[in-house]
Amino acid sequence: LTFSPLGVIVAEAFVALPFFVMAVESGLRSIEPKFEESAAVMGLSSTKRFTRVTLRLLAPALLAGTAVAWARALGEFGATITFAGNIEGRTQTTPLAVYLLLESDPEAAYALSLVLLVVCVGVLVAMRDRWMGRRS
Repeated sequence: LTFSPLGVIVAEAFVALPFFVMAVESGLRSIEPKFEESAAVMGLSSTKRFTRVTLRLLAPALLAGTAVAWARALGEFGATITFAGNIEGRTQTTPLAVYLLLESDPEAAYALSLVLLVVCVGVLVAMRDRWMGRRS
């Protein structure tokens, strides 16, 4: 598991999942029980109540949690290098590549950092447009 691509995934998940869980927990706490109770009175099974009521009400929290966890995992450095190492082409992530490039080729490190920044901003803009589109 260590020093493998699966190790990278485990390290990233270890660091990012608490952010996802906190967002989902907040979303679950905000769902009023009356919606699920109404669905039960209407005869929906527990599975259908979960998929048709709870998940739909929870969708914004799931999206927010995914975005925050993704952003945290994207910039992860410490857990990845400790658990999965920095094997080029196998376990090296973008933040690790930037770190190494800073010593040998700062311009390339800046360019790679800019690519990372553009990807992050692009995803945020796409999510914002989608979210704002739902609200209006």
